[in-house]
Amino acid sequence: MEGIIMKLRKHLAILIGILIFSLGCAPTQKIAQKKSTGEIIAQKVVPSQLKIYPDKSTGKRYDQYSAIVLIGKIATMDEDENREIQVIDNGKVIIVGEKIDTILLDGQKFPPDLDSTGAIFLNTHGIIFPGLVNAHDHVHYNLIGIWDAPKKYTNRYQWPQNKGMRVDVKYAKYVAQDKKYFGIQAEAMKYAEVKQLISGTTAVQGAPNGAKKFCNILVRNMDVSPNFGFKRMSPYVRDVTKVKDDKIQRWLDKMNEGKLDALFFHIAEGTDDVARNEFDFLVEHGLGRKETIIIHGTALDEEQIRYMSDHDMSVIWSPVSNLLLYGETADIPTYYEDGVNICLGTDWSPSGGKNLLDELKIAYEYNKTNFGGILSYEDMAKFVTCNPADAIGWKDYCGRIKSGLYADIMVISDNKTNPFEALVDATERDVELVFIGGDPLYGDSIFMAKLKPGDFEYIKTPCGFTKCLDFTKNDVQLGNQTFEYVVSILQKALSFDPDYMEQKFHDKRIQNYDSFDDYLDAKFSGYHPVQLDPIYACMDTYFFDALRNSKNANLSFDIQKIYYSWVPDSVLKK
Repeated sequence: MEGIIMKLRKHLAILIGILIFSLGCAPTQKIAQKKSTGEIIAQKVVPSQLKIYPDKSTGKRYDQYSAIVLIGKIATMDEDENREIQVIDNGKVIIVGEKIDTILLDGQKFPPDLDSTGAIFLNTHGIIFPGLVNAHDHVHYNLIGIWDAPKKYTNRYQWPQNKGMRVDVKYAKYVAQDKKYFGIQAEAMKYAEVKQLISGTTAVQGAPNGAKKFCNILVRNMDVSPNFGFKRMSPYVRDVTKVKDDKIQRWLDKMNEGKLDALFFHIAEGTDDVARNEFDFLVEHGLGRKETIIIHGTALDEEQIRYMSDHDMSVIWSPVSNLLLYGETADIPTYYEDGVNICLGTDWSPSGGKNLLDELKIAYEYNKTNFGGILSYEDMAKFVTCNPADAIGWKDYCGRIKSGLYADIMVISDNKTNPFEALVDATERDVELVFIGGDPLYGDSIFMAKLKPGDFEYIKTPCGFTKCLDFTKNDVQLGNQTFEYVVSILQKALSFDPDYMEQKFHDKRIQNYDSFDDYLDAKFSGYHPVQLDPIYACMDTYFFDALRNSKNANLSFDIQKIYYSWVPDSVLKK
C-alpha cells in the first residue's frame, strides 16, 4: 500500500510540474520531482514564447531570377596586398546559383555577361559578411539549456560523472534522440541547427555521424557530410591517448595522401597534467601537424603553443565552456602573439554560448578584462570567418566574400562605423539575411517575402522582432516538417510525461520490469521535465543568470547589460 501511495504522489508531482511547465506559469523555473518524497524542486528554465506561423504569400522565387544582387557595406574578410581586410562601402555582391559571381565597387557597372534586367536587387542598408563558421559544437546536445556546474573541474573526464549532468543534460538528449526512446534525432538536430542559423552561422563542426534527414537541409555539417562535393574532415571525441597505433597510421596516411584536411581532437581541455599530456601524445605519434585541429587547448604551456605555431596548427577557443567548467580558459595572448591560427566555437549549449554572436561577445569582453585588450574587433571577426575556413581546408570555398566562392553569406544591421565592431555588437535581432550556397534560409520579412514567398515560417518573438525561416526541403526525408511542428514534439518529449513516454518508447527492456514506473526508476532515476532551450538569447533569462552567478567563471562583466539593454522589461529582468 505504501508503495502505491508513493507512486501516486510521484505521478501527481510530475503532472503538476508538466502543467506549470506547459502553461508557462513559472518563467524562470523547470519542475523537478524528488523521488524520495515526491516533492517539487524548483530549477531554472524559460518557457517557449515564440509564435510560429506560415507565410501564405505568392510571387516569384529567388531561383527564378538571373541573379541576386545584395547592396550594402561589404566586409570581405579577404586581405589585400598590405594584409588589410577589404571593406567596400556601398558595394554589390552578385549571387548566381550557388556562388558569388562578382563583387562591384560603388559606381561599377553590371557585368555585360549577366542579365541585369532579370536580376533582383536588394538594398540591405546593412553589412554583408561571410557566413559565420562555428569551428566546434556538440550540436546534438543543443536542445538543452545551460547547466549549473556544481564545482570547478580540472579535466574533461571528471564532470561527465556528475549525477546532475546525467539527470539534467544526458537524460534529455538520450530520451529525445535515441531510437529506443522517442527517436526524434533528426528533429532535435534540425532545431539545433536553427539555433546556429539565427546567428548567421552557415557551417558547424560536431554533428553526430549521420543522417541525410538533417545533414542536407539547413547549415553545413562540416565533418560528417560532404560539402562542396567532398568530405575530407574527421572528428575524434574520445581520449586520444587510448587510440591504437593502426588507427593513427590510417590518419597519417590519409593526411599524406591529401584525403584528410582536418582532424579534430579534444586536447588539453582543463587545467591539469592529464589534460596537458594529451598534446605530447599527439606530437610523439606524428600528429602534431597542420591538419590536426586542437579543440580547447586550455592547459597548454608556452612551449607547446610555440610548437603549434611552428607547425601551422590551429586552436579552437571556447571561452564560455572553459570558464563555466574549469574557471580558466586558453592562454589566448600567447597563442595570438605566437601566430597560431585561432578559431571560435560554442562547444555545446549546456556550458557554452547560445550561438557564435554570444560567444563573440563574451570572448571580446573577457579579452578586455583579462587579456589587456590584445584582441581587436577585426581579430574577433576573423575567428569566425576566414580563420576556421583556412584551418579546415575551405579557403577556396567559403569564409570570405570573394568571386568564385560559395554564397554562404550573412547580412547584419549597419549600426557602427567599424563593421567588425558591428559584428561583435550584433544580436539576433540584427541578423537581416542568411544565405547558404545561394539559398536564402533566414532573415527579415522584407527580404524573405521577395525571395521565397509562401515558403517560410514567421517566428515572432516577445523581444520585439519577427524573423522568417525556411525550414523545409522537399527532396530530404522528413523535409516537409515545419519548424512549428518540430518545436511542439520536442517540447512534448522533454516534458518527461510518463504516460506519453510509455506510449512512445521502443525499448525492449521495458518488458523485464513489473511496471513502466519501475522501468523509469531504474533507467532514469531522478528524471524531471526539461525546457527546450530557447533559440534566441534575448528570451533566455537563465542563460544570463548562469553567466552572472557562476563562481567558476567569476566574470566581471554582464553581457546582458552591455548588449541586450533593448530587450523589453517584460521579457528579461534587468
